[in-house]
Amino acid sequence: MKAIEKLKKELFKNQEIINFCEQYKLTEEQIDDGFSELYLHKDNTAICAKCLGKLPCKSSAYQMITELRYTEKQIKIIYKDCPYITKKTTYPIKFLHCSYHEDEAPNVNANRIQVLKAIDGFLENYEKGKKIKGIYLYGAFGVGKSFLLMHLAKRLEEKGERVIFAGYPDLMRQIKSAIFDNAEEIIAELKTIDILVLDDIGSENNTPYIRDDVLSPILQYRMDNDLPVFMTSNLSLDELSKHFSETNNELDDMKGRRIIERIRNLMHSIELSDKNYRNKEQR
Repeated sequence: MKAIEKLKKELFKNQEIINFCEQYKLTEEQIDDGFSELYLHKDNTAICAKCLGKLPCKSSAYQMITELRYTEKQIKIIYKDCPYITKKTTYPIKFLHCSYHEDEAPNVNANRIQVLKAIDGFLENYEKGKKIKGIYLYGAFGVGKSFLLMHLAKRLEEKGERVIFAGYPDLMRQIKSAIFDNAEEIIAELKTIDILVLDDIGSENNTPYIRDDVLSPILQYRMDNDLPVFMTSNLSLDELSKHFSETNNELDDMKGRRIIERIRNLMHSIELSDKNYRNKEQR
């Protein structure tokens, strides 16, 4: 018996999988296309059934449970918080930038109108659980990208939202240094925080681990669960795609493009063209 047939036979011993496939009248081809999602869910639910919050988490989705959905003619996995884990009221990572100017109102000029309108529109329309896009804000060094999104983060915190504003290169270094300690806890926090702002993405040394095992699942989880993301970068999305496609001098276009697809789904891309405000009095 071929290995895949053996795995299929094992998969269809699971009553939940059987019920799911029957509910949506899935064809053999659709089951084959979604086989990895079905099998991952089967394994995770088996792990969770033995644990019930009493054992160290061994799920592939750390401290989360999985659910199956059939949408847009595809089998998808949705991640949700484990009901047996009490979430902390505080969160361990929060890198605040521009502290000297953080209480100042942003300088308004013609170059910033589009960005400020997008920020105001987000603040006006944001509701937890409601699908709403964040902003991918890119432009030259020193034009105030970080400052403008810090302004947004501060206003969201004033409204009681949980916000992480993280310098992306520093954050990735922290995750890599914690890989054998609490990296999964940090990643889980980035997945589930109300609002996530990643500052200066594209300036880090990209690696397959950071791209495929850290950033990609964070973006996928937030996309699946309607959790907003904001980013700043010196790179346009086309340039960022090239950055993510090259890891250790090896090109991997498909994985780079997948990251960009998730970013486009989560954020509106806006270019900020302005003067260099770095070390100036006005931001």
